[in-house]
Amino acid sequence: MSELKLADEFPALDQDDWRALVDQSLKGRPYETLRTRTADSIVIEPVYSAAQNPPRLPAAAPRASADAWTLVQRADMPDIAEANTQMLDDLMNGASGISVVLPGSVSAGDAGVAVSDARSMQRLFEGVELDLIDLRLDGGRHGRDLALLVLGEYKRRRLDLSRCRLSLGLDPLGTFAHGGKVTERGELSRRFGDMFAQASSADHQGPVAQADARVYHGAGCSEAQELGFALATAVEYLRMLEAGGVAPADAAPRISMMLTADADQFVTIAKLRAARLLWTRLLEVSGLAPTPVMLHVETAARMMSRRDPHVNLLRATTASFAAGIGGADSVTVLPFTHALGLPDGFARRMARNVQSLLLEESRVGRVRDATAGSGHVEDLTHELARSAWSVFQAVESDGGMMAALTDGEVQAMIKPIRDARDKDIARRKIPLTGVSEFPNLNEASNKTLEMSVPADWTIGDASQAVAMDTCEALQQHRLGEGFEALRDASDARLAGSGTRPTVFLAVLGKPADFTVRATWMSNLLASGGIDVISGPPEELAASKLRVACICSSDPVYEDAAEDAARSLVQLGAEHILLAGKPGDMEDQLKAAGVRQFVHAGQNVLTLLDELSMLAAGDPS
Repeated sequence: MSELKLADEFPALDQDDWRALVDQSLKGRPYETLRTRTADSIVIEPVYSAAQNPPRLPAAAPRASADAWTLVQRADMPDIAEANTQMLDDLMNGASGISVVLPGSVSAGDAGVAVSDARSMQRLFEGVELDLIDLRLDGGRHGRDLALLVLGEYKRRRLDLSRCRLSLGLDPLGTFAHGGKVTERGELSRRFGDMFAQASSADHQGPVAQADARVYHGAGCSEAQELGFALATAVEYLRMLEAGGVAPADAAPRISMMLTADADQFVTIAKLRAARLLWTRLLEVSGLAPTPVMLHVETAARMMSRRDPHVNLLRATTASFAAGIGGADSVTVLPFTHALGLPDGFARRMARNVQSLLLEESRVGRVRDATAGSGHVEDLTHELARSAWSVFQAVESDGGMMAALTDGEVQAMIKPIRDARDKDIARRKIPLTGVSEFPNLNEASNKTLEMSVPADWTIGDASQAVAMDTCEALQQHRLGEGFEALRDASDARLAGSGTRPTVFLAVLGKPADFTVRATWMSNLLASGGIDVISGPPEELAASKLRVACICSSDPVYEDAAEDAARSLVQLGAEHILLAGKPGDMEDQLKAAGVRQFVHAGQNVLTLLDELSMLAAGDPS
């Protein structure tokens, strides 16, 4: 049999050859326009040469175990019996781990399992083989009380905790950042040490503390900040545990990390790889033995949209794929209706299936550090690790994570990053599918469950009065909230009056002239809840609308836009816009009655807010 040598049919190309082809395709635009930057100003090149690549980073993303990651489902149903049914259904249909989410935790929203005592804990886990699953606790400010109840349930069942996979998830600093107050440091260290001792005496050998960065991500931080804050939190826990009588060498293996995965695939992969490098470096400079960190990952709440929520399935798929490739030990996918309320069974099943397909059909988890050697990912991992270490050092120079939260340093570091991102979202430089791009004004409602935490719910002994430290709480935000608020106002008006704010699109020329801009303008207006009626300018009077937007091509504008504006004024238009930039015609168009020019790059949130009020008049 002859050998098939496909490569022989293609000419050998070097970097200069590729660069020449790229320059030709750019048609005069500078090569630098192909470069992009992350929120941390890390430059992402369009292509990486062998000479440009940093050295490959060894063992950047091994999991703590050689197995694929654990598929974790949240148990967050307030009713104990319902939560038990939910948990059993998850475990019977693909989940291998459970995260027990209590009310008030950073990701609970208005939900959370209302477990309160040993009896309700026993009912919660009825029928669940605790020694066969991974269990992670997400108790928020009730983390210690939840951990004690769970340890009591394992003891009641006489389970060998040394062989069980249990992460207690204590994260008082995350609680501090989320709620703005926490037990004062001295008492916190004492309780931390006591909790560690109780867990160890029960032969629990898994993570006790968790450096959880979800609260910072939800507040708008960058990737390097998320990593730096998680690392600084871990160091703070080492100090607290040491003050509570636990040696750092014993404490370090019992600290896990919780990071987020979002729809930026390669940045997420690099972020998780960088987390392991940073942990290794932290242990090295601390003089501690190298041990892999348990890395839990949850898909990001801030990327979830309330509008067109089925797009969240795509976001979650990309995020969970990136988490698995990046080396997560466990992954939790938020159901696609998470931002709307308590997810129903279908939304939960889809959250499971996203991971099941990746694990069981695609076998993504069977390849360790799949992106190792990729110039793009290796460079991004290296740069994120370096930037995150700088964030970590800045926090340490302020006295550590607790001090940095107390004096507002963490909040001040996040604010400019979030403000810059919000500006890009408002300008649609960062597009949000189904929200700021391709919105559907007539989308159907999505089902969620009507169930809330009982008003009198308590857990533990609330009578113990202790001194508290306080800080400015980090408010959690989603990327699409600005556009969604306008859509909510539009829906409320529709329900109350039968009409939405509406703009008349005055189209000029033939369909080939106006279709592109009319479509673009319709989508832009719909993202703010504004409907449109289209037609030639002379149909404005029949529509009884008072806001009009002229739409056509630049050549048509040169011939007809000025006359169209004057005609619209005569027909009753009180506010006239033009889709596109005016160029040299700006003065005469304004003189003819055009008030605003709408084009890419503008702050459309401000524009839409103004138009919503102007276009809210009842056409009748």
